[in-house]
Amino acid sequence: MSTESIAAAVRESGANRTPLRIVGRSHWLAAGRPVNARRSLALADDTGVVDYTPGDLTLTVRAGTSLAEVERVTAEHGQWLPLDPYGDSDGTIGATIATASAGPLATAFGTPRDLLLGIEFVTGRGEIVRGGGKVVKNVAGFDLTRLLTGSWGTLGVITEATVRLYARPKSDRTLAVRLGGTETETADFLERFSSAPMSPFAMEVVSTSVAKALGLGEQPTCLVRLGGNSAAVDFQLITLSRLGRTDEVEPGVWDALRLLEGEADFVIRLSGLPAKLRAAAGAMLGDSIPGVYTSINIARGIVRIVVTRSAPAAGAELEAAGLSLDGPVEGSFVFERLPADTWKAVSPSVVSDPLSQGIKRAYDPFNVLNPGILGD
Repeated sequence: MSTESIAAAVRESGANRTPLRIVGRSHWLAAGRPVNARRSLALADDTGVVDYTPGDLTLTVRAGTSLAEVERVTAEHGQWLPLDPYGDSDGTIGATIATASAGPLATAFGTPRDLLLGIEFVTGRGEIVRGGGKVVKNVAGFDLTRLLTGSWGTLGVITEATVRLYARPKSDRTLAVRLGGTETETADFLERFSSAPMSPFAMEVVSTSVAKALGLGEQPTCLVRLGGNSAAVDFQLITLSRLGRTDEVEPGVWDALRLLEGEADFVIRLSGLPAKLRAAAGAMLGDSIPGVYTSINIARGIVRIVVTRSAPAAGAELEAAGLSLDGPVEGSFVFERLPADTWKAVSPSVVSDPLSQGIKRAYDPFNVLNPGILGD
């Protein structure tokens, strides 16, 4: 599939006023928010490397290329794209950018917005647009790359992306710190960790239910991923060992954490001040609730909670996990996944403001690209 054929399909839909659902490998169809489209435009077969310059640490690929393929190609040159969204690596780079999906590595390397250098996309008018560039230093004009990132395919069909790569670290190790004490002891550990001379690649504090699912024991646990040259990693290992009892675990634990949600009915994020999350972490992580998995990224100030289909009544479980609206942490909720009939009740729209509506009309005047996926 070429960019021109995609543009032709979008122009036809615009002329006929026939909405399209834009999909990669359909992983995010389970997110649940209804899309008012009977036809799909699938990009899963639009794959391949367009340009790779290892010396510049940049890679350009077609949007349907999977994250696993990006990892394979870059590994041959001792490089990587440190982007690990929740779910498996079979997802496409285009969908990852469109949904602005990130995982534990965002602690050190940022989100797709930070790793995306350039983009090619097709607007709702069927026009081919390019933004950004293929070099790390780029200051050209309006930042279309950031505009399209997280737009969920409602402004344009992403066809090509240029991303920033990093050299693979010489040393990459994962440690687990058991947090089996009181809520006060957990808060004290996190406070000391935040002020310690450490720069982890990833750091997630997980609930007892997550620890059990990952085979880490039956108590809240802090997972820390350290990377870099051997001397830097060894120094951080010594620092971490002074903060609590540590055990080295297999690096595959991060993939297992990303895959935990499986066929979850609810995936919800709460953003709050890191200081308040450190203080409230013990209360949110202590209980082992069947089918409910809670993790906290203290550095980014994000609590992520997954409620699987095996869990009992979701409202009560969310409250027990500390995520009720009047719970111990004040912040803003982001709903990643809900049952289809729940969206209108809890999140009728995230684009109801005049600015968002104006941007939508400018890029998709006929409303044919994923209508309804961000609400009415």
